Amino acid sequence: MSGNEDWKIPSSGGCCSRCGEPLRPASHVTAVLELADEGPRRLDLCETCTEQGAPTGSFFWRHQLPEGGRVHAVVDYGMLREVLERLLERPGEVYRRLCYLVALVLVRKRQLRLKSFEVRERREVMVVSRGAGHDDLVVPAPYLSADDLVDTRELLMRLMAADLPEGDLAEFQAEVAGRGRDGPAAGEAPGDRAQEQEATADDGVTADDLTGS
Repeated sequence: MSGNEDWKIPSSGGCCSRCGEPLRPASHVTAVLELADEGPRRLDLCETCTEQGAPTGSFFWRHQLPEGGRVHAVVDYGMLREVLERLLERPGEVYRRLCYLVALVLVRKRQLRLKSFEVRERREVMVVSRGAGHDDLVVPAPYLSADDLVDTRELLMRLMAADLPEGDLAEFQAEVAGRGRDGPAAGEAPGDRAQEQEATADDGVTADDLTGS
């Protein structure tokens, strides 16, 4: 499914998502991510509404708007690691795609280390290391077309209210294409192609493929 019409995250438009008051330059704002079954939702709350409490079960953080007005920030990769762990708890295709893209971003930025691509329960997954003393993360690795990658990147940017460098997207596209995955053929069940690839020697992508070494 390409095109994220059903996944769009409402933009605050510079206003509090709860009371509608303008979010003024230099004011403190609480960003709230609600990970609902139908898809993620972002809320930006003013200081007054923050005092009333964030929605139960949500992931949130506080930040200060720049004095020059609301702008896209650079991605906080430490926070993105925390977001990935929350996303992995949620079922559904939107979360599978977001998890995959976030994990690719974090591997590219050396926040995680790619260990392998594997097939588990007839689905391809990406196994990544968080470092010594931490369990590995098993991340869904769904087939994404070039359009899917663009749509999911846009969704992630809106979710984090931050820009991903354009150059990274081209690298992600090349990495996925380099895995030789053209999507399931007619009549082919999900996972069949991944199982066939798993049966051949060293067909998957290695950490060297992603780091370019």
